[in-house]
Amino acid sequence: MNAERRVQRVRRALSPLGESKPDWAIICDVARAMGARDQFNFFSPEAIWDEVRKVWPAGAGLCYERLGSGGLQWPCPDENHPGTPILHTETFPGGKQTSLSCIHYQPSTEATSDEYPFTLITGRTLHQFNAGTMTRRSGQNYLRPTDVLDISAADAERLGIRDGEVVRVRSRYGEVVLPVHISGVVAEGELFATFHDPRRFLNRLTSTLTDTATSTPQYKLTAVHISKAGESGRS
Repeated sequence: MNAERRVQRVRRALSPLGESKPDWAIICDVARAMGARDQFNFFSPEAIWDEVRKVWPAGAGLCYERLGSGGLQWPCPDENHPGTPILHTETFPGGKQTSLSCIHYQPSTEATSDEYPFTLITGRTLHQFNAGTMTRRSGQNYLRPTDVLDISAADAERLGIRDGEVVRVRSRYGEVVLPVHISGVVAEGELFATFHDPRRFLNRLTSTLTDTATSTPQYKLTAVHISKAGESGRS
């Protein structure tokens, strides 16, 4: 399920190797061995999903067959329902009216300076997933073995940094060492890096600041200084 409430099927890419089993089958085997046979009497992913639909009225119509092409958006209460592209058109969960609050913009206290002139944005890549707990044990590492620091060609030239060179990235909160990737999509003054490699531990750079409304950590805005790995001077 994605952020627009669209439920899509994820299909198996490889069959289990040797005597290995998919996670759902292992969990069912363990549960049955512990005496929960009736509660874990599943023999396919579809059977598990059908139980989800049974106890989730808003998703009752999301059968495997209907999810085969592009998925559907819940609420979808039965198999004749087309799904709900727009959730709130005439009412809100509490009725026809609801209270809306105006949240005024509050700039972050995290800002660039002479000492920390670059803005670092952290994010993900398709090659790894979050901290890499699972994906870094797979062949994905051949595609992207570690986190890298994306920098614009203009900034790299100004600092005398070559593609693939290792640099030290320092913020007000910590520092890490990363190889450089000169990128054509990063703007001057900005940097981008992923946080998948625990050996790099990129979140060491980020602050403890959080959004005042949602308490979400401020991972997307960190002022940093960069230098060649053997240097400590300002960039």
